Amino acid sequence: MKWSIAFALIGVMTLLAVFARVDSESPTSSAPQALVDVEINQMVLTRYDSEGNKLEQSSATHAIRLENQSTTDLSDLEVRRRDRLGQEWILASPSGTSDMSNDTVTLEGGVVVSRADGVNLLTETLVVDITSGRAISTDKTQLTSHQSSSASDGLVIDLEQGTAELVGQVRSTYQRSQQTP
Repeated sequence: MKWSIAFALIGVMTLLAVFARVDSESPTSSAPQALVDVEINQMVLTRYDSEGNKLEQSSATHAIRLENQSTTDLSDLEVRRRDRLGQEWILASPSGTSDMSNDTVTLEGGVVVSRADGVNLLTETLVVDITSGRAISTDKTQLTSHQSSSASDGLVIDLEQGTAELVGQVRSTYQRSQQTP
């Protein structure tokens, strides 16, 4: 019996020592994590003009917006929009963001802008103002078509009018056609 009381006292002392040590340790702090507000797989968003005609279709393989944020992170983003002449512009990038507060979509990570007529534009980042139909890049831009190649310091696309303007210093090379008149 003496031994059991002794072992009980040793056990109680050990527990008190453990509790004292745990109580004296400072708690680890971690940054608060935002909760997911919206998460969508295989998102497709279609916008129409005031007359009900299809104006634009955007798609992404994954979209996620965190709680209390106005931006939505997008992956494998593609925006298809027709200009006034009916020419389709395709803007594609591996990632991007959509900001509801100012109605913009930012394509990032290597943006490819193409039209059916064989014109392709390559830039790192492109910001599309959905309301005005303008897309702007301040990054180096490469334009390629069937017989020319141009490089510039930036790019402005008017998706309503169907025009693309290379801005800043522009350098171009042209190849002559092999056809005879």
